Amino acid sequence: MARRPGRPAPRTAAAAAATLTAATLALAGCSSSGSSSSASSSGSHQVVHLTITDWDNGMQTVVGTWNKAHPGIQVQLIKPSGTGYTLYNKLITDNRAGTNPDISEIEYQALPEMVANKVIVPLDRYLPGLAAKYSSAALDQVRFQGAIYGVPQNICPMVFFYRQDVFSKLGLKAPATWDQYAADAAAIHKANPKQYLGNFDAADPEWFAGLAQQAGANWWTTSGDKWTVAINDAATQKVAAYWQGLVNKGVISPEPSFSTQWNTDMNKGTMVGWVSAQWAPNQLPTIAPSTAGKWQAAALPAWTAGDQAVGTWGGEAEVVTANSKHPAEAAQFVQWMNSTTQGLNLLIKNVDAFPAATFAQALPALSSPPAFMSDQPDYYALMKTIAQNVRGFQIWGPNASVTFSSYSDAFASALQNHTSFAQALNKVQTTTVNDMQKSGFQVAG
Repeated sequence: MARRPGRPAPRTAAAAAATLTAATLALAGCSSSGSSSSASSSGSHQVVHLTITDWDNGMQTVVGTWNKAHPGIQVQLIKPSGTGYTLYNKLITDNRAGTNPDISEIEYQALPEMVANKVIVPLDRYLPGLAAKYSSAALDQVRFQGAIYGVPQNICPMVFFYRQDVFSKLGLKAPATWDQYAADAAAIHKANPKQYLGNFDAADPEWFAGLAQQAGANWWTTSGDKWTVAINDAATQKVAAYWQGLVNKGVISPEPSFSTQWNTDMNKGTMVGWVSAQWAPNQLPTIAPSTAGKWQAAALPAWTAGDQAVGTWGGEAEVVTANSKHPAEAAQFVQWMNSTTQGLNLLIKNVDAFPAATFAQALPALSSPPAFMSDQPDYYALMKTIAQNVRGFQIWGPNASVTFSSYSDAFASALQNHTSFAQALNKVQTTTVNDMQKSGFQVAG
């Protein structure tokens, strides 16, 4: 939701190849043929019972409100035993057994893999007017080969957070460009060698992917049934070279976000900036409780002054599975939760969501800032502005889990052995392409 659900546990390439049973088909040919039964018992008096898998705290209140208002369609919340790829691997396995829930929460980068394995179904026939409520950037996260496979729930633009007290003491302003960020990082570390403006996160590929998106990268593209993979393209190489330069100069930390040491540094004030995403204020009370009221949010630094493009870090959609016997009713619930005022107000209040639906980004429920950002009353107005300039990949790859695992391995090794980030990117590119080819996809790159 408006926070990260926890870093997924990426699968190995071998596991990906084993599960991509429909891999020889392009995503256009991988949609369900309609194995679910017809929508509905709406013409009868029987109660339709649905199940939803969702890891977010506060969802029981959302589901309970729906159930009170819709006695004919009752939804049961199932808390998964894991999040991220732990859940997605189970969905792929259970799909073959026909035992999946009717509805599930899926992170955007995992949707193509769910489509390729025929785990989820297109929603266009059930929700024909859905597209009007979302920006093209949000819809791009859930649309494959012209069909919409999920209802976007939240949007997580990348944002720069910084310690206002430290910046004021040094006479600094929030950096507008990455050149200025590098200068500020050097100035802060020079003034206090124990302090760092930020960190390079070798453990979280979504963080790096969001920075590559901002720079103009498209790691995966499709044309017909052919894929092009370009994880080591010029835009991504530029991002890698930039961060390697800061690491080599020692002006930022190599500690990954959410590690024990990084949490300690954030709370003690030795980490005074965070290249993060919209959901950060929901994490900061746990990460750095002693710093409440000291943080400010600003737009992400740009490569070129005035360019407002940003990537994303995180975000989920709700999908209807191919095992659902009541896909029309499941789609009705998903639409209510994610694209109506009532449903979105409940998500904002109970799950800390920043809605993907554009009309909801100005709801009164978002008029007050998160408690941790109480000194920035325009916080959500800023998030709405930043969200208007989100730039994603054309499409996430069908084996993003393999790419993510390779990223973590390659960049952790590069940091440890002081080797080239460019070489690490080449390893990620090769691993991704080899896995896709092994799984039957036609790949260039």
